[in-house]
Amino acid sequence: MKHDRGSMSVEAVLLVPLLVTLVLFLVHLGRLGTTHLRLVTTADQAARAASLVHPQLMSAAAEVVARQQVIVNQVPCESLDVQVRLAQETDPGTISVTLSCRVSREGLGLLLPMARTVEVSSSEVIDRWRVDS
Repeated sequence: MKHDRGSMSVEAVLLVPLLVTLVLFLVHLGRLGTTHLRLVTTADQAARAASLVHPQLMSAAAEVVARQQVIVNQVPCESLDVQVRLAQETDPGTISVTLSCRVSREGLGLLLPMARTVEVSSSEVIDRWRVDS
């Protein structure tokens, strides 16, 4: 009768890297999901803040609020691009804020050599009864 001595060690050596890779992949998916949700909240807040100020200040207000909220919400962005589009040809006018975030790959560089970008958008109706109209 022949014994399979050491077969458990071989199985562990083969399975551990696969399991570690799977765990890192799940961490990455969690990071993407969390980043998306936090960016949606940030875009909503930026659009709302911009809709409450004078039209000449809307773009600046949206940019400032978006960048502040990325820090407050701890969004893991390597870079953030803020685009603001004002549509006043309709009544009431709308403002749209689009955020593009390149998600940080900190700790995941070997698993994912390419950067992932998350893009979200939010629109708000411009408040026609704001104080400074």
